[in-house]
Amino acid sequence: MSHRSRLTLTVLTLVAASAFAPQVQASGFQLREQSPSAQGTGFAGVSAGGSDVSVIFFNPASMTQFSGWQFSGGGSLVAPSAEFSNGVATRVNGTPISGPTSHSNAAESAILPNLNIMYSVDNDLKLGFSVNVPFGLTTEYDSNWMGRYHGLKSKLQTIDLTPSIAYRINPQWSVGAAFVARKADAELTSAVDYGLVINPVLGGTLDGTTKLKGNTWGYGFKVGATYQPSDALRFGLAYHGAMNMTLKGDVSFTYPSTMPAPFLAALQAGGLTNGGGSAELKLPATYSVGFNYDVSPNFSVQGEVARSTWSRFDELRVKLTTGAPDSITNEKWKDTTFIALGGTCKVAAWTYRAGISHDTGAVDDAYRTPRIPDADRTWLSLGAGYAFSKAVTVDAAFSHLFIKDSNLGLTTTASPTDPNLTRGNLSGTYKMAINIIGVNLKYSF
Repeated sequence: MSHRSRLTLTVLTLVAASAFAPQVQASGFQLREQSPSAQGTGFAGVSAGGSDVSVIFFNPASMTQFSGWQFSGGGSLVAPSAEFSNGVATRVNGTPISGPTSHSNAAESAILPNLNIMYSVDNDLKLGFSVNVPFGLTTEYDSNWMGRYHGLKSKLQTIDLTPSIAYRINPQWSVGAAFVARKADAELTSAVDYGLVINPVLGGTLDGTTKLKGNTWGYGFKVGATYQPSDALRFGLAYHGAMNMTLKGDVSFTYPSTMPAPFLAALQAGGLTNGGGSAELKLPATYSVGFNYDVSPNFSVQGEVARSTWSRFDELRVKLTTGAPDSITNEKWKDTTFIALGGTCKVAAWTYRAGISHDTGAVDDAYRTPRIPDADRTWLSLGAGYAFSKAVTVDAAFSHLFIKDSNLGLTTTASPTDPNLTRGNLSGTYKMAINIIGVNLKYSF
């Protein structure tokens, strides 16, 4: 009994601690929706600039395209859907896990604000400040769904405060840099199959939950340059530095009222009691290059390629302050690529935009989780802007993201160090899509 108790403590500690992992996966869900005007072209050419200063999120050097005071502010409604079907879930001993084999939309909509201000010190030197939401995700499942041991609720909110500077070296070259202060808040819950660890025949009869809430500040930078060889052609290069964020927060456990007192005492003595936890989050660097070419005074084309280094997120190590051992989770994420091509047409006071983009997912089937069922996606975007005067313009855009159907293939072994040991095997199919509506106001003076 003492040996099995030690095994129980080790396994449950790993299960509880590894719940921090989806916070990183949620952070890996990068949000491009920082510029409704650029959204109209599917974010093609954003590294080379755009029609308002909201594009300084992508490249701070683009500020030299504007003069005087510039203001750009707005928001994007992101409405995702993620439906799970054909589910099969079993415990490590082969017994089925109860619950519906399908789940309706687990994703939740959100409004992402953006605010950008720029001041021209002179014709060549520009200062800016931006507020953006670069990462975020909320998914929530019913408490009885068959994948409850892998996740119930995942919520991540971030906000960036970014002062920036740009300087025009000569008529062709401009450079820029920005400092990023990022605040992150997260909440995660999942069910825990305590009964399975006590005795295989009790699997599913003594379910409890674990809840993690945490926050942190992280700091990083961006640099960029633009090159304009002619009045009609402009290129942009940008680099967003990788960021390590150490999330610190509170861990809480709930146990069923029918839990035998000796087992409860043993679990709590082994570290499965309310306390603190921390995890280092390795967010990627992003490289991007874009262009804008004016085919005529009224028509232009844009292009963009960006690469994010998600492969640096190879493992996650989590520490609990309750004395439980570290949890090491192999993530095996891969680098992602974003490609976009768009066009812009001006007719009197109106500006019309269209674009197509493709964004690769960071997760393979073997490592995809219910908290963020990421997959390849294709964007189709349309946008329009109206200039009420030289100083005031309103832009709006709509995008539909076609997301490739993806499979879930989480497996477990009988090894006591397998973090999925008490979560079980889970397979199924996700059908997903996203609609985005963005609105933006530009004001210059």
